[in-house]
Amino acid sequence: MGKGRDKKKKLQKKGNAGVTKKAHNQNKREELNEAKRERREERAAKGGEDDIQALLAQVALHDKKVREVEVIENCAPPSPRCNCTFTSLGNHVMAGASGQAGSRAKAAKNEVLLYGGEYFDGRKTYVYGDLYKLDVKKNSWSQIVCKKPPKPRSGHQSFAHKGYFYTFGGEYTSPNQKNFNHYRDLWRLDLATWEWEKLSMKGASPSARSGHRIAVYKGKAVLFGGFYDTGKELKYYNDLWVFDIDSLKWSTHGQPGQHCPSPRSGFQFFCDDSQGAQGKIYVYGGYAKKVDEEGEEHGITHDDLWCLDLSTMLWERIKRQGICPTKRSGCSVVAHKNAAVAFGGVIDHESGDDIYSEFFNDLHQYNMERRRWYPMVVRPKGSKGGQGTMGQTLVVKRPGGGVSKEEQAATKIQAHFRGFSVRKAFKVYKVGGKISELLYSPAVIRSDGKVIHPCPRNKGSLVVIQNVLYLYGGTFEERDREVTLDDLWCINLNKLNGWTSLQKGTFVLSQPQESSEDNGSGSEMEMDSDELEMMSDSSGSADD
Repeated sequence: MGKGRDKKKKLQKKGNAGVTKKAHNQNKREELNEAKRERREERAAKGGEDDIQALLAQVALHDKKVREVEVIENCAPPSPRCNCTFTSLGNHVMAGASGQAGSRAKAAKNEVLLYGGEYFDGRKTYVYGDLYKLDVKKNSWSQIVCKKPPKPRSGHQSFAHKGYFYTFGGEYTSPNQKNFNHYRDLWRLDLATWEWEKLSMKGASPSARSGHRIAVYKGKAVLFGGFYDTGKELKYYNDLWVFDIDSLKWSTHGQPGQHCPSPRSGFQFFCDDSQGAQGKIYVYGGYAKKVDEEGEEHGITHDDLWCLDLSTMLWERIKRQGICPTKRSGCSVVAHKNAAVAFGGVIDHESGDDIYSEFFNDLHQYNMERRRWYPMVVRPKGSKGGQGTMGQTLVVKRPGGGVSKEEQAATKIQAHFRGFSVRKAFKVYKVGGKISELLYSPAVIRSDGKVIHPCPRNKGSLVVIQNVLYLYGGTFEERDREVTLDDLWCINLNKLNGWTSLQKGTFVLSQPQESSEDNGSGSEMEMDSDELEMMSDSSGSADD
């Protein structure tokens, strides 16, 4: 009996050793395979600046090193950027999937998520995939470093709903802007654990695109428009999709030839979800390109207004009424109560070989109940009423041709132009029969030394929290260079008693340069206050 037990023990010991050896060999094989995968990934990451797949492989290698989620509190603000998303968490954390505490949900009411975007430094474009959280009450930033995040992108769309943050589409641009990669993926971020999840599509879904817009109404995310550009192929869309957030399923709506907005991107898209609203989404403006018979591309800036009835999924074109914003693209908009608040934008004027970019920093409101536009007049801080200002215009002439003496009217003006005082002389060009201003120092312009505005810009990011409008970043042009901003502003929408600068930003204005035109008399033109008043009146209002 004893000899038999000893034999069994020896066999068992031998068997255990075999299992251990097999496990060791398995681990060794896995290590070798992992090393092979890393070498393949490193080889894939080697490429030129215009090799998008190599660039994305480099990003994947970097993201792979992140083992745990890290929230870096009170960090430095995000780098300058535009075409990012700026999303209020509002009450969406309260029903989170991971059952977070009430204190976290309460704090989330003051929080905004900034995700992605792009930055152009004058030579190269950088596309981001980082995630920041802004606490507007504390005026502090936190960076959230996540495991296995989506690829960097700009021109995407994001929204928060029931404990999750969703993002769809967008594009990745090579640094030299020669190659583009558009996405059609949908991601979901758990707002309690900060873990990303790529959602698999059930059935048909929107094609790859950027510049589209998404609005959420009662558990449905409605997507419209956008564009697709590979450098060789350019498409603009006007298709309509609805995403059921609970079932995670897309459905398409509309028929060919249906009465609807024309293909476009970068438009304003807002939903009337106020109490008693019947579910309507509005499309305003936008941008597209057309190709003429000679193969030349020309931009089209829209200023039409449409309404989508979500109960019938039918479009209605709406007459523009009230004091409307002038035609522009890159205008930012956010819904607030039963109105939409619009800020800024840009319009390009083409005159022969010359292109003039006219930037805005005015505020308008569209009342969805009355279907009418109203200007939002900002009053000086501390005032209870009286005269205020709407904003300024910044016009920049892009290089590409000369300006004839007949078109040019340069002067040093110390009087008021459209009610605004400027600190430096500026040139005035006649554009399309109207006089517009070219500011040398546009960062902060004062009216009577009392009202301060953010500088004119397009592609700024807007969000409303507890009746306060917050503005972050965007772009404008100073002389012949494009500038990406990282400043942060806010204004109380109930009082409109002045903008408050929360974050100055890192951009430094160039010093104004004197030219022979400024000192010569041949092209200068003296203007008195009556002429300036006439110029102010020419801006007018649209009511068509």
